[in-house]
Amino acid sequence: MVRVSREDFSVAAATNVSAYRRITVPVLRVEAGPGPAVALIAGVHGDEWEGQAAILDLWHELPSILTRGTVYLLPAVNAEASLAGTRLSPADGGNLNRAFLGAPARGYTEGVAAALEARLLPRVQAMVDVHSGGASLRYLPSSVITRHGDDAYDARLPALARAFGLPHCMFFRGGEPGSMPAAASRHGVLRLSAEIGGGRETSQSLADRCRAGLLGCLGELGLLPDRTPAPAPEVRLYDLDAAAATLRARESGVFVPGVELGQSVAALQHIGRLIEPARPDSPMRALLSPQSGTVVCLRPIARSDDGDCLLQVAPALPLDSLVSKY
Repeated sequence: MVRVSREDFSVAAATNVSAYRRITVPVLRVEAGPGPAVALIAGVHGDEWEGQAAILDLWHELPSILTRGTVYLLPAVNAEASLAGTRLSPADGGNLNRAFLGAPARGYTEGVAAALEARLLPRVQAMVDVHSGGASLRYLPSSVITRHGDDAYDARLPALARAFGLPHCMFFRGGEPGSMPAAASRHGVLRLSAEIGGGRETSQSLADRCRAGLLGCLGELGLLPDRTPAPAPEVRLYDLDAAAATLRARESGVFVPGVELGQSVAALQHIGRLIEPARPDSPMRALLSPQSGTVVCLRPIARSDDGDCLLQVAPALPLDSLVSKY
């Protein structure tokens, strides 16, 4: 028998006009007997909607299809930022993906992170943490593998990325102790992430692709009914940790991209320009691709400042080359 229970928790989120304000983070626990425990998380950044919509759909659907194990569903883990539609927490300006810093928790954002470390991560063996480009970026829909520090290669990761069902997988390296990958590493939790969409918008199609990916991962982990798996797509790996993968603005201006997500480009190919319409005598600044590869990330906000990420591009590699990145 499947048992469903709420395990919400609340965190102090004081503001200048509300000294004792608290925010509730919704959590659904779905238990179907022996088996692994898995967390499905979205809304670490409140303006990343695709995963939030997908996990909310599973909130209603999963109790009727889970056959073993336990799943924790957190559709809006940074509930305050989700309600405000912002990347950072309005109460303290914190970035939840950099807030796993241990006790004492200083403010709302670190309070959410501390609660997750105390209440959730010790109870699960795997997690899928869905992101998107939020307001300032759009991503080619991809699974994401992040290696934290000197973590050993985990042979389960390629299978999980294939089970997510998207033909693209991005690879990052992370060394920040306050990140979600760092927290998962400390607790020995197998972690897959995703970057799906962005641009402060979403669509049913993207939410459905994310939902299907999450179900694919639960199936790979053995929590759903046995069924003939759909043919797995060929998955290409993109190393976004390489310095040449990211093109940043070096001055302010209006970004006019000349390429689209998923487009193949050559090194030093013209990919757009920065202009300043209010100063028509200023020269147009041509932008060149930092390396050859596929455009996997693109800034949707035209007005840009020095240091803003405009584009990410990386060559497509076989997913099996992941082990060589460790």
